[in-house]
Amino acid sequence: MTINNNIGAYSLFNTMYKNNMALFSSKLNKNLYPFMNNSNKEAGKLGADAVSYVSNLKTSSKALSGAISNLSGQAFSNSSIISSDKDAMAVNYSGNRPSSVSPMKVKIEQVAAGQQNEGKGLEAKSAYGGATGKNSFTVEIGGKATELSVNVAAGDTNKDVQQKMADAINKMGTSVKATVETDSKTNISTLKVESTVTGNDAKTSFKISDKSGNLVAQTGADNVAKVGQDAIYTVNGGATQTSKSNTVNLGNGISATFKKASGDDVTISRGQDIDRAKKAVDDLVKSYNDLYAEAAQKTSDPKAQNLATKMVNTAKPYVNSLSSIGIGFNSDGKMTIDSATLNKAAESGKLEKFFTENAGKNYGYTNQLGKLADNVSRNTSNYVSSSQFGSALSENFAYSSFGDLIQYNFLSAGSLFDFSF
Repeated sequence: MTINNNIGAYSLFNTMYKNNMALFSSKLNKNLYPFMNNSNKEAGKLGADAVSYVSNLKTSSKALSGAISNLSGQAFSNSSIISSDKDAMAVNYSGNRPSSVSPMKVKIEQVAAGQQNEGKGLEAKSAYGGATGKNSFTVEIGGKATELSVNVAAGDTNKDVQQKMADAINKMGTSVKATVETDSKTNISTLKVESTVTGNDAKTSFKISDKSGNLVAQTGADNVAKVGQDAIYTVNGGATQTSKSNTVNLGNGISATFKKASGDDVTISRGQDIDRAKKAVDDLVKSYNDLYAEAAQKTSDPKAQNLATKMVNTAKPYVNSLSSIGIGFNSDGKMTIDSATLNKAAESGKLEKFFTENAGKNYGYTNQLGKLADNVSRNTSNYVSSSQFGSALSENFAYSSFGDLIQYNFLSAGSLFDFSF
């Protein structure tokens, strides 16, 4: 008897629920029509432009809040293996525990390089003085010679012929590349050929010589300006080591890439992961500009303009401090980055100090901007005028998690947008 009663109660509830939902759907669709795109009423959706605007405000403000939160701590929490002189040597760490790595000192006596040939400097626009017609020359790499042909036409300039030779060499698809460099002041052009493989090795060295004609003699392409050389370095004052490559394995998951000789030792040690910190600043700038752009573009909406103004005014007291860490603003009000200043601030610890010390202070930029971003996310209606949705809007509405416009009469607040007028 109890089971039957429960079944009957469920059936009654189900019938009432369906009837109410049918009534709700009917009223909802009727009320929605004034605000829908005329070309798409069947879906019961708000016009695409209005939905996109509100959604972008919500998304951008949440992203800005997240970026600020990250810069307030997590962006500076990871340690990494760093080089004391990044211009001389870059380091890469593939291990899992930077804390277990002991500092080491590397002195770079010489970087590895490939052979470099540099031809004669010729008047670029002057008529070529060598043999015309078909000329051929050979490029020998590691004992293997390849014959190349160039057709010199009457009237070709020195630079024309140099470029034809460079094109022929580059089409070989081997470990040498050729370029023609022209001095804009003197108008002197030079054919340069270099190995893309570093190291002092007979297998990687090359020779250029005439086969028929006098292209090589005329351009000086066979002149060796620099022979290939190995990298020479020491680790922690130990024995001298050599490498044909500028990338060497130093053990403990650390590899180093030599960029130039160093007069002093370059120290490898644990330090802050500044790349992660700089990426966090990039995220801040992007999310700030996304939110600002949404507000600034709505010039006819006073609430949107109020948001844009608040964002600008929030930064005004901190312009000098922001500039010192590489963050500025252009004439349009968007946030910009000075990469050189940002790098220095990150390496010196100034970047971390600015964001982490201001995080918990009411007067700090991070705190003020974060409060504004949170307010936009939670109270989006404060920054969007109802006129954005047309003059026919006369009742309170909210957005569901699916982006539909829903009357408060039928659904309570607390949806994705929590948005009302």
